[in-house]
Amino acid sequence: MKPIRSPLAFLFFTCLLLTNSSNIADDTVENSFNVAGQMGFMKFVIIPAEKQSDVEFHRKIVRKICIQGETCFLNFFTNSKNAPENLPLDDRILAEPTLMYKYSPKHRNEIEDWSCRLKLPIKSCF
Repeated sequence: MKPIRSPLAFLFFTCLLLTNSSNIADDTVENSFNVAGQMGFMKFVIIPAEKQSDVEFHRKIVRKICIQGETCFLNFFTNSKNAPENLPLDDRILAEPTLMYKYSPKHRNEIEDWSCRLKLPIKSCF
C-alpha cells in the first residue's frame, strides 16, 4: 500500500488536526479541576498545585464554567495536602488560594484578584 502524497490530502489532514486541537486542549482542562461546591453564585474550584501560577489555565477554566453574559463568581484553590474537596472547605485548602474571579453583567466588569503567595508580576493582590 502506497502512502497518499497528495497536497490535497495533506491540507485536509492539517485542517482536521487544527479544528480538533482546541477540543483536545479543553478535555485536558476539563479533567484537571474540581468544583468542590457552590454557595449561591460562588463556586469553589480546586486545581492542581503545579498549575497554580498558570494564568491562562485559570482563564480556560473560567471560560469552561462561566456562562457568557451571566453573573459568575469563582474562588480558585490548590490542594497540595490532599484534604477532602467538599464544602465547607478544609483550612488546608483555604490556605492555598490562587484566584478570586468575579464577573457582573449588571456592573459590566470582570475582576481577577490573584493571590500574593503566587508572586505574579501584578500590581495588586490579596
